[in-house]
Amino acid sequence: MYKIIFFDVDSTLYSHKTKSIPQSAIDAIQQAHNNGYKIGLATGRSKELTAQLGIFDVIHFDYFVTINGTLILDDQDKILYHQPCKPNAVQKVIDLVHQKNLNMVLINRDSYYLLKPEDKRCHLGYDPLHIQIPKVLPYQKEDIYQMNLFCEDEYIDEFYEATKKDLSYSKLDNYGYDVYAVGETKATGIKHLIDVLGIQQEETMAIGDGHNDEEMIRFVHMGIAMGNAIEKVKRASQYITDDIDHDGVYNALKHFHII
Repeated sequence: MYKIIFFDVDSTLYSHKTKSIPQSAIDAIQQAHNNGYKIGLATGRSKELTAQLGIFDVIHFDYFVTINGTLILDDQDKILYHQPCKPNAVQKVIDLVHQKNLNMVLINRDSYYLLKPEDKRCHLGYDPLHIQIPKVLPYQKEDIYQMNLFCEDEYIDEFYEATKKDLSYSKLDNYGYDVYAVGETKATGIKHLIDVLGIQQEETMAIGDGHNDEEMIRFVHMGIAMGNAIEKVKRASQYITDDIDHDGVYNALKHFHII
């Protein structure tokens, strides 16, 4: 019935408590792949930021829905779909960051960089996610697929009002916001990918836990919430498995006879 299964990264495949990928998840995904299922990554991270967690050393993915659906790649790094932010919208965010004395990271296809020297805010956003703080570089008008805006919630309305026609804001689980092209989500990314592959929506499954997983969980035919998922993802799901540190991925694939 299912042909492709999508996996979120943070707190779905990678445990920030143990700083590792559960061996049961590695084994389950390998077995699913051996059983003929396509394995997809669906993450708010870029491939570079995902690689920092060591996931690609132990799990083979056939397709990558990265940066909240704005950059989709195959396993040869061929771009299947992309939608960067509009340059004028990026500049508006940059201007507000300077005005409010905040900080942010800009993410392009192959790298990421800080707008201003590292400070407390960027550590609040990245340290809990085990992301390395990058170097400071100037914005050169290149394609930016996402910005990580490090700010308190009190600031977000002003950013939203200034850019709402062009940008979406998704709260990071710990601190700050993912900022990316309006109308793009993990769900739209999956839709673009399966259209290219000729796979039907009824043949899709996904597992996730966080704020940017809700649309994906609602879109796929079988949306599975981790036991550690936030409540709105659990409400959107059709099945709730165990948490990441109690073999949630393995138990979900076992439950649906994927393995």
